[in-house]
Amino acid sequence: MKADYYCLDIVLCQNFSLCKLINKLYRIYLLVLNYNENQADYNEMESPPKVGQEIQRLRLERNFTLDQLAAKSGLSKSILSQIERDRSNPTLATIWRITKALESPLENVLSANDSTYPFEKLSKNATPEVTSEDSGFRLRILGSLKTVSSVQWYEFNAEPGAELASDSHGKGSLENITLFSGIMTVTIGDDINTICAGETLRYHTDLPHKLKNEGNKDSHGFMVNLL
Repeated sequence: MKADYYCLDIVLCQNFSLCKLINKLYRIYLLVLNYNENQADYNEMESPPKVGQEIQRLRLERNFTLDQLAAKSGLSKSILSQIERDRSNPTLATIWRITKALESPLENVLSANDSTYPFEKLSKNATPEVTSEDSGFRLRILGSLKTVSSVQWYEFNAEPGAELASDSHGKGSLENITLFSGIMTVTIGDDINTICAGETLRYHTDLPHKLKNEGNKDSHGFMVNLL
């Protein structure tokens, strides 16, 4: 399952700019990886994430009976009843169908009980990664689902000559780059600024912008977007 989503990410990156990719896929991408990680790696947790109570709360809030929710979601009444009592571990697709019927964001259901656990840890292989259109600029997504609408941060590696072109991140947005190795340029319109190893560069991203590795070695650093 996890491998399928990495393949999906590679295909989509060829058709969208990074900004569009993040806006359209970032939340669901993290949800899939985090949800599957929670289901598979239960050495650190006692049981899979509980979503039944939140689904029942949303159903009652909308004055839906189980029969009505079954009709809208295409799931049987008995399955919905088991899910609400946390006697079944539904797949992500099943939860998506329920939240669609309830007209509630998927992430609200999956994150409803986040406070139950004091830690959230992703293994190295489970940390999602996106790439530029030329495949030379790779970003590991380190940000949390809870902050995706306001703060996004990444560890990146850029091969020599690699470029990362992005659309506007929105009015008032700010991008911060700290470079650990290499040399890069940041272009915004007709303005170009160079950043070297050990330096930090901050710039507004309400306009399209481009990052490029100008050196003959890989550039490595961190990026934080304030939206």
